[in-house]
Amino acid sequence: MLKVSIIVPCYNEVKYISQCLDSIIGNDFPKENLEILIYDGGSSDGTLEIIKKYEKEHPFLKIRNNPKKIKSVAMNLGIKEARGDIIIRMDAHTIYDSRYISQIVALLTTT
Repeated sequence: MLKVSIIVPCYNEVKYISQCLDSIIGNDFPKENLEILIYDGGSSDGTLEIIKKYEKEHPFLKIRNNPKKIKSVAMNLGIKEARGDIIIRMDAHTIYDSRYISQIVALLTTT
């Protein structure tokens, strides 16, 4: 099975990050083939504390620093680090359908 790396750029997302991460973690894609890389731009609103709790509970989730606070920089850092066969960018303001990842993988491998 293919491995998937998800890159989530974020900065001061305290209102949204929990729902976003819950929806990504709740996806039907096998967790042993999933890597979530969250690139934070130095949040000061409690976002980091929330992400750190998720990181402790989910070994496939990793928080990283995005010192330039620019989404494209976060993506480039994530792409360099990613170990997946497929890389998906997800946004911190979004709640994802439970089949989102598996549907992307299916479409990419069949079309």
